[in-house]
Amino acid sequence: MRFPVQLRRPSLAAFAFVLGSGYALAQVANFTFPAGSAKQGTPVQFMDVSTGGATSWSWNFGDPASGAANTSTERSPSHAFVGTGDFRVSLQVNGVSAVTQTVNVKATTDACLTSTTVLCLNGGRFQVSANWTKSDGSSGSGTGIKLTDDSGYFWFFDPANIEMVTKVLNGCAITNAYWVFAAGLTNVQVNWSVIDTSTGVVFTQQNEQGVAFAPVQSTNAFPTSCP
Repeated sequence: MRFPVQLRRPSLAAFAFVLGSGYALAQVANFTFPAGSAKQGTPVQFMDVSTGGATSWSWNFGDPASGAANTSTERSPSHAFVGTGDFRVSLQVNGVSAVTQTVNVKATTDACLTSTTVLCLNGGRFQVSANWTKSDGSSGSGTGIKLTDDSGYFWFFDPANIEMVTKVLNGCAITNAYWVFAAGLTNVQVNWSVIDTSTGVVFTQQNEQGVAFAPVQSTNAFPTSCP
């Protein structure tokens, strides 16, 4: 006499046994961020939602004007975009799986908000920041000290050591543009930017590593900001 054969589904314990026997879940990189809320100069929070047990993360925000802040190895970092438009943000986990998404960054209509790393010049319309990188790869943000309504300076390593001086002038009556002047007393890499918070237009500059800071005298830095 034959008895009917009953097929049984494997239990979760059986799956756990198989996985524990040398099989691993595939690693798939993925991340999320608040859609439609990215504003220039305001940190965007990115959340890692990768699967497969990621233990290392390598981010690139597609924003080279932000200097050393353009990359991160944190699991769920935040990033403040210097400019506006579409930025291709990529994440690679465990050096294996990678994913890229586009973040659309809109211009802010808010006035500049003063902080330890930001100078707000010309009645708070222009936001100035500077990021430094040394030859050993260490990096950070300059500390801004305001001097007048249109000028200020940054120190990087010692409050008594001025590294960069800058000013933003209203030259609309002369060249129909706002002017940006800057000078430095350093040879480290400096990525610095001036943002017109009224229009979202960004003026960016970089001083190369190991090169004496070259003076900047741009009388056409913001040709669309007048009147």
